[in-house]
Amino acid sequence: VVWASVFSAPPLFALALMFEGWPAISGAVQHADAGAWAALLWQSVGNTIFGYTAWAWLLARHPAATIAPLSLLVPVFGMGASAILLGEALTSWKLTAAVLVLGGLAINTLWPRLMQRRSAPAA
Repeated sequence: VVWASVFSAPPLFALALMFEGWPAISGAVQHADAGAWAALLWQSVGNTIFGYTAWAWLLARHPAATIAPLSLLVPVFGMGASAILLGEALTSWKLTAAVLVLGGLAINTLWPRLMQRRSAPAA
């Protein structure tokens, strides 16, 4: 899966070239500070290694149908992290979206258990 990510680089570069232009791209690379390079390194190596390792570990222990819906938590955690680390405002529409995602996941995860308990004979 990690190697498949390599194939996204050429089209994304072509789109950046088309919409931003070469001067903007080369200027951004030339003027990037240590923080920008550290962020790039963390996003490309740190998050990728952690993310795919955690995903593989979960898939080895649980059915894919159980694990796959949890990938919907990525934007929720992203919004939370940007609010905590960068001070980004959590507007009402973002909080509503997060609640809807969490509610949908709760229903998806808990509904089969509730139905199983409901249909089980009383002891």
